[in-house]
Amino acid sequence: MTEVSEKADRPMPKGGRKGGATFPRIKLDEAIGFARKLVGKTHTGPQPQDVILSGVIGAKGGRGGIRMSALKQYGFLKGDQKVNFSACDLAKKIAAAPAEELSSLFRQAILKPTVFKKLFDTFHGDTVSKSKLKQRAADLNVHPDETETCVNLYVSGMTTAGLVTVEGEQVRHLASSHVATVSEICVEGETDPEMADDELGAPELDYNSDIGTSMSANGADEREEIDKAHSPRRHTAQSGPRAVFNVNVTLDSSLDIEKLQKQLELLKHFGAI
Repeated sequence: MTEVSEKADRPMPKGGRKGGATFPRIKLDEAIGFARKLVGKTHTGPQPQDVILSGVIGAKGGRGGIRMSALKQYGFLKGDQKVNFSACDLAKKIAAAPAEELSSLFRQAILKPTVFKKLFDTFHGDTVSKSKLKQRAADLNVHPDETETCVNLYVSGMTTAGLVTVEGEQVRHLASSHVATVSEICVEGETDPEMADDELGAPELDYNSDIGTSMSANGADEREEIDKAHSPRRHTAQSGPRAVFNVNVTLDSSLDIEKLQKQLELLKHFGAI
């Protein structure tokens, strides 16, 4: 009797989330339908949770919470109990975009959930089985009882976004180069700090800016001096310090022109002029 009584007094285990990595529990195309309604419902301003649950989600309790969580993970919904809920920019773009621009927006949405993004990053450009996807989902800490659900939702959403095609149990992924998400759009003017200088391109010299074509007092052309300053010789390993020459030429009627020409050629040969 004592043993039976003890068993009767034990509390029943409570239901709830199984744990593991979080992923959206509704399909992308279903979430897109909710997102369009969300944009219209919150057009005039953020709305409280009960309005979202009744007017957008169409469910309350645990089911409504699951759908709202999925909308957040896909990047369609923002807000909380304190500031109320409204549509994110991605949901607004989908609601307003023409048909030819929707694919890119759908791709942004399906790659926002962390687990889905890591699955795609692992297998982009590859054809793998659903079993392989389940194995990878388990590696990403998805609960063992939920890996099949996770993979089915992943494949469904990626198909909607045009990032995979399914042939039986095989899932063919597009290469990541076909994906243009917000995070991959480069800001104009930014450069990769690891890019080599020669990939960036050397700036062109503007000889018409602040240089002119006048001759200096010692008869040397200023443009020629600029060319020498940017000559590749100054970048070689054999370059060393160069001597500085001051050449004064006095011109008069007794000067031997041929001799002067030879002296100038000699000075030019040694880089003096």
